[in-house]
Amino acid sequence: PPALLLVFVTCLHLAAMKLAVVVAMFAGASALSVHQDPCAGCNEALAQAYQTCAMEFGNPCAERDEAGIVGTGPGTKKDVSCCLKKEKHDRCLECKSMDCEFKTCNTNKQYYSERTLTQQAKESTKAAYEKHDAAAMKAAGWSE
Repeated sequence: PPALLLVFVTCLHLAAMKLAVVVAMFAGASALSVHQDPCAGCNEALAQAYQTCAMEFGNPCAERDEAGIVGTGPGTKKDVSCCLKKEKHDRCLECKSMDCEFKTCNTNKQYYSERTLTQQAKESTKAAYEKHDAAAMKAAGWSE
């Protein structure tokens, strides 16, 4: 009976280990299924990093052959980290144009146009219109 008891305890220990592995697999699978927001990180820092990459590499995702010539076939990318920035930038432009009427997505509607929108807001002030109207009236001969 002591040998039988040893076999029983060993089998019980192996069954417990298998159960622990299965539980860990399910826990890992559920952790991997966490939803990532593709529109996160769409900010001015990304836009600036993308512009720097575009200035230096053009299309950083273009693949070059062994001679360094960009072609249509497989090869190595010009710059992998800049390629990731370009892909993220393209995704952010898609996110910007998404219609989130019921706040179902998290988007930065001002992405890649912060400076333009600021300038447009400054040009749409009452003082800006008065200055424009005064110049237009003077040009039309309505000055004092």
